[in-house]
Amino acid sequence: MRATRCCRWALVAALVLAAPASAAQVIAPRDVDARLAVGADGRAFVVSPLSPIRRRAARPGAAFGPSRALMRPAAGARPVDAGVAADGSGVIIVQAHRSVRAVAFGPSGALGRPAALSAPGARADFAASAVAPSGAAVVVWFRHRGAARWRLEAATRAPGARRFGVPEPLSAYVRRPCCTGVSVAIGERGDAVATWSSTVRPSVWAALRRPGQRFGRPRRLAADASDAPRAVVGAGGAAAVLYSTQHVPLRAGDGLQLHRASPVGAFGPAEHVNGGGGVTVADAAVTPAGRVLVAWCDQVHGARVHVSEAAPRAPLAATAELGADVRPKRLAVAADDAGRAVVAWSQPASTAAAHRERAVAALRAAGGAPFGTAVALGSPWRATEPTLARLVPGGGALVAWHAARYGGSAQRRSALLVTRLA
Repeated sequence: MRATRCCRWALVAALVLAAPASAAQVIAPRDVDARLAVGADGRAFVVSPLSPIRRRAARPGAAFGPSRALMRPAAGARPVDAGVAADGSGVIIVQAHRSVRAVAFGPSGALGRPAALSAPGARADFAASAVAPSGAAVVVWFRHRGAARWRLEAATRAPGARRFGVPEPLSAYVRRPCCTGVSVAIGERGDAVATWSSTVRPSVWAALRRPGQRFGRPRRLAADASDAPRAVVGAGGAAAVLYSTQHVPLRAGDGLQLHRASPVGAFGPAEHVNGGGGVTVADAAVTPAGRVLVAWCDQVHGARVHVSEAAPRAPLAATAELGADVRPKRLAVAADDAGRAVVAWSQPASTAAAHRERAVAALRAAGGAPFGTAVALGSPWRATEPTLARLVPGGGALVAWHAARYGGSAQRRSALLVTRLA
């Protein structure tokens, strides 16, 4: 145990030295995901939703402080996800034997009592969850029934509420392998979207919920998707679902598809973001007023990040092209109604024989202004990938990103980092 701890701290020190002190901060010395929230006062919180669940806090404009372990695995109970609100409170999702439970934590990090979400006696497996800056939350799981049948169920928590509501079905029972990708998002008011697609039958389904109501009947948005759909919900209730379609040979209608829903309406028809683009890497942001910003990259329209935007009920329009020789990996974006935006991506660090990448980002200070010059989020690594971005009140942004390198023994070394942009 002592040797393991020494190696772990040596790795942390090496990772810290790998990034410039003025840029990136190592949040976790391993390849974990992050949930990031920024309050109206500029305070920020990051949670690493991989057991043990840890949280860090940062004062306005400052670096993140030391991590605090909120929950560790226990016998028969395994933390599987977590989310954080703008005040530092949040929810930890626990897979306990055959049930799904939620454990709330307050702004100080104090844990509440575990609360069962799935029905007693029913076998359930966690699928996805989301927490809004207001504290509204949603959890989705697979409920199993005999003869290999299952359906998706969900429970939601309203802003300011202490408990989740009763579980409700999102889909009908089906009999097929459980190879289904699920994405869920929730907004400040409690508007929520769950979307899913199976590798066996790659239709895209989506269910929409409005504050104080139950999820509506699921709607099939597409009969054949080529990647997993993703849901996005804005603070004002506008929502979007993204996915790609691709055929061989490519068709004009292939590429990234966007469905939008107003705060009081259902999802509209597909909008083709990059006609003929095939499978597309993309991320999207929906502002409180319902404006949509989509950043995307494919293998057809050049190795750059393309930015498309639209006002509510207006068509998408191309507004920017960023980067050079962009790697077709995850993108991270954030935007607000003042026109501020941040877009992050990965690209080669140099033309040297040894492959190295940098995570980079570009900021836009206001609507109508161009994006600024792309800046590096940290030092070059063997591989990098941005995961999410958040705008900071008063200016700047925070970007979380993954980095990996390979040692002489082919051992993979990785980290989760956060960079503050001015």
